[in-house]
Amino acid sequence: MKSSFVVGKIKGISIEVNYSWFAIFGLVSFMLATNYFPQFYPDWNSTLRWMIGGITALMFFASVLLHELAHSLVSIRLGIQVKKITLFIFGGVAQIEKEPDEPLQELKIAIAGPATSVFIAILTYFIAAVLNSTGAPDYATVPFSYISTTNIILAIFNMIPAFPMDGGRVFRALIWRTTGDLKKATKTASSLGVMFGYFLIMVGVLWVLNGDFLNGIWFFFIGWYITQSSQSSYQQLVISDVFNKIRVKEFMTDDVITIDYDLSLLEVVENYFYKYKFASFPVMKNGEVAGIINTDSVRKAHRELWSETTAGSVTIPLDDTLVISPSDTVSVAMEKIFRHSVGRVLVMDGTKLLGIVSRTDILNYIRIHGQFETKG
Repeated sequence: MKSSFVVGKIKGISIEVNYSWFAIFGLVSFMLATNYFPQFYPDWNSTLRWMIGGITALMFFASVLLHELAHSLVSIRLGIQVKKITLFIFGGVAQIEKEPDEPLQELKIAIAGPATSVFIAILTYFIAAVLNSTGAPDYATVPFSYISTTNIILAIFNMIPAFPMDGGRVFRALIWRTTGDLKKATKTASSLGVMFGYFLIMVGVLWVLNGDFLNGIWFFFIGWYITQSSQSSYQQLVISDVFNKIRVKEFMTDDVITIDYDLSLLEVVENYFYKYKFASFPVMKNGEVAGIINTDSVRKAHRELWSETTAGSVTIPLDDTLVISPSDTVSVAMEKIFRHSVGRVLVMDGTKLLGIVSRTDILNYIRIHGQFETKG
């Protein structure tokens, strides 16, 4: 079961909502309706408080979406593609395809989000002021004034120099520009991110001990998320740096198990999928690779006809997503495997099959490399 669902596209960017988002949406609505509004607007009835609470929560997450969309649009303008934006329990995240190529790109992308939050704060403050001047009721102005305040807080919070927050990315860009060393800049900014995350965890624990359970738990989990993100961001950069230096020919498995084009699907399942436990195999015809066969393509054929159906009839033809060159870096293989959700890519020199690189090969290497490089 997928953890997110798509609600639409903006400029070719898929907008997804993670199911965890409903938890924070409910929590924000609950806090507004049962705490904030009763304290400052005691004359509102329960129905009005919950209705305005839900509207305000939606406006807040619209602000978060616009914040992430700003990052994404600037990224695309600079030639770095963005696949999707996901709203989840900790806010929003844009899935940017790769790291910026130089510090100025990083700076422009990072600053776009907080700048948008400040713009939203000014705009909603102006709208609230206009509504107040016309004598509009509180319930019409409160959502705008609340969103104005929260966007200022969002901008300030995001500009804290703790990677991978926006301020941490700005900080990294400045160090990168000064030193010319992206790895060193990322390590420094990530270290600050980890420290800030632990600080929030400590604050959360203290609040829980002092009886403020809800805010304490919230700060604890935000701190935990920032700490984990900071550590993994640096580890990912280290792995990416390693993979950009290793050629596929040094990394691939060259003892490739192949399937004959005329073999029946019954034999394929029993003698290959069950025996070797791979999710896909290259299919050979007259000594050349005709394509690949995987579990999905086999399942499309009627099971009772497996003994009469050949592997060739369900073979997936080769295309660029399934093939890499031995001179490509492992990063290229990794990008194809994970971006296109294929289990393995074929290493080929023209029409000659040289080897295979699989998702498992890459994940095992990352796991082992991480055990030796945990100190950075």
